[in-house]
Amino acid sequence: MGRVVEVLNSSVAGRAATLDRPPLIVLLAVMTAYYIGARVGLALTAPPFPLAVLWPANALLFAALLLAPRRWWWMFVAAAFPAHLLAELQEHVPTAMVLCWFVSNVCEALIGASFMHWLAGPKPGLNTVRAVMTFCGAAALAPALSSFLDAAFVRMVGFGSSDYWSLWRARLPSNMLAALVFVPVALTWATLEPPLLRGITRARAVEGGVLLSTLLAVSVLAFDSGLSGTDSPSLLYLPVPLLIWAALRFGPPLTSASFMVVAFLVIWGASHGRGPFMAQATPDEALPIQLFLITIVVPLLLLAALTEERRAAQERQRASQRLFSTAFRSSPDAMAISRRSDGRVIEANDHWLELMGYRRDELAAGSGASLAAHLGETDRVNVASLTRDVGDFTRDVEVSLRDRRGIARKALVRQKAVELNGEPCDISIVRDVSEQRRTEAREREQRLQLTHLTRVASLTEFSTTLAHELNQPLTAILSNAQAALRFLAREPLDVAEIRTILQEIVEADKRAGELIHHLRQLMKRGDEEFVRVDLNQVVRQVLDLLHGEFVARDIEVRVGLSSDLPQVNGDRVQLQQVVLNLVSNACDAMRLPTGRERTLSVTTIHVYDGSVQLVVGDTGPGIAPNQLDRIFEPFFTTKDSGLGLGLPISRRIARAHGGTLVAEHRDAGASFRLTLPPTRLPVRDAAAPAQPSRTP
Repeated sequence: MGRVVEVLNSSVAGRAATLDRPPLIVLLAVMTAYYIGARVGLALTAPPFPLAVLWPANALLFAALLLAPRRWWWMFVAAAFPAHLLAELQEHVPTAMVLCWFVSNVCEALIGASFMHWLAGPKPGLNTVRAVMTFCGAAALAPALSSFLDAAFVRMVGFGSSDYWSLWRARLPSNMLAALVFVPVALTWATLEPPLLRGITRARAVEGGVLLSTLLAVSVLAFDSGLSGTDSPSLLYLPVPLLIWAALRFGPPLTSASFMVVAFLVIWGASHGRGPFMAQATPDEALPIQLFLITIVVPLLLLAALTEERRAAQERQRASQRLFSTAFRSSPDAMAISRRSDGRVIEANDHWLELMGYRRDELAAGSGASLAAHLGETDRVNVASLTRDVGDFTRDVEVSLRDRRGIARKALVRQKAVELNGEPCDISIVRDVSEQRRTEAREREQRLQLTHLTRVASLTEFSTTLAHELNQPLTAILSNAQAALRFLAREPLDVAEIRTILQEIVEADKRAGELIHHLRQLMKRGDEEFVRVDLNQVVRQVLDLLHGEFVARDIEVRVGLSSDLPQVNGDRVQLQQVVLNLVSNACDAMRLPTGRERTLSVTTIHVYDGSVQLVVGDTGPGIAPNQLDRIFEPFFTTKDSGLGLGLPISRRIARAHGGTLVAEHRDAGASFRLTLPPTRLPVRDAAAPAQPSRTP
């Protein structure tokens, strides 16, 4: 039996997955094991009853099929056939009975193996309660079904004088016991990993040796000695504590081997007229022996599997704890575990100690302050709300904390309520983002500076036009003031005319003030301020500002502003910069003669999905298809004096507002489409200009 297990173990573990046929030594091992099992079964068969107390051959074939791939099964059956013929014919069994018994034996092995593969998978074991229950079901189902066929064969051939149901009842416990005795040994020992065997300590080996020697001595005393008899039934239970010892300490492998020793000695003693079962040595009286052994082995295998499951669960828990400890100590973030009752930090990694400014001996002495002690009142409330969240570390809270040295830091905090050894605790994860926030602030400052410089550069291109626009109201003010002085020198005073002149001076002043106000907005350097903005109003202001440029370049402006346009949430100055850049680019695109009228179209659209669109088109030469995306790359420009930053910054502004900016080619010219989402959140209204703008 040991040779079979060894050969199957080496072949299945190493080469079964790649070979189409088993090695010859495996087939010889199956043949030998089946022959020995059949000879043992025949030795335990007493005529005229044609059944054995225990029939190992079927169980050994059952075990071989379980350990091998399905494509090998027919070869194992073929290897068992000559062994079966040799063993049976030596006992002068009729040839018809020999062949019929082989069919029923093979059916039993195939039913059991198929049932196990169906419920337990291609690599069954006995390390879980579910697997043991499945195996016990297979060990009962296979003999029960094949016994119908076996009893029918015996009656058909006329071998023996027993009736059909007596044959069925006798064969079922015999073959079921054989499966419960031999298959667990093959399964558990064949699937043992070599590292497990090499990892056995000396103390463990000594304990196993003491267990087996004691079990052997007690079993011989109880079942195979002259001291035991039918009048001493209490001796039946002497091996039970030792079997339980094997199940609790050594798991399924040694448990199955120990039970096989006990079962062999029970049957051996009974067959030689010794032990408490000496009266049940014949098959027709063997049921008490079989029931005794079956009622012991099933709970024993379940106990061993339950112990193995518990041991595996403990090992998984220890592995999880080791993994957590490794992740806890090597985490790049600061981590600490604190008691919720008093906030005391009971464990922290090195990053936590470094961040908060504590030493590990101070933490061990209980002088480490909790995270809440390093936070302000508002941040403490926000962090405390994290422990009420459902799930594991669902969100971060940004806080300002001050370490033990008094250094202020920005940090992201995650916290989760846990229970350690029955005590409520909190796991806190702190990530120092101070340098990241400083870097983001520097990047934001540089971005705002670049945006501002680009806006100033755009306005510089229109300096002559803007000066002319500003000079017009100033000239009107001067002319009207001189006229008023002349009217004042006349007698009598024409009050109505003077009032009209003063009114014109006021209107011209408002126009100049409005222009200066718009220029100051575009020229000033300030932070982003997202408010509710009317895009139509932004368009009017930009067009009003560039009115003189349109006149100077002989550009016709066509404006189509949607009357039901919803407001958008954005920065007014940045949106003005986008519109200014798109309009100025359109004007530059029409600087060369193309034979078409110079027409600038500015349209706002309320889209069906609620979004807002601004479309700026021109009648210039258009944009080549391969440049529709490249024009938004930094420093790419089609103008001789351009920097290539206006459109990239405009697209960045659009994305910062949750929108998009795309270029589109038209048959006559090009167009740019700015799409912005409508305002959904309540924001502060932008301050409206003092005087409505005029459109050109």
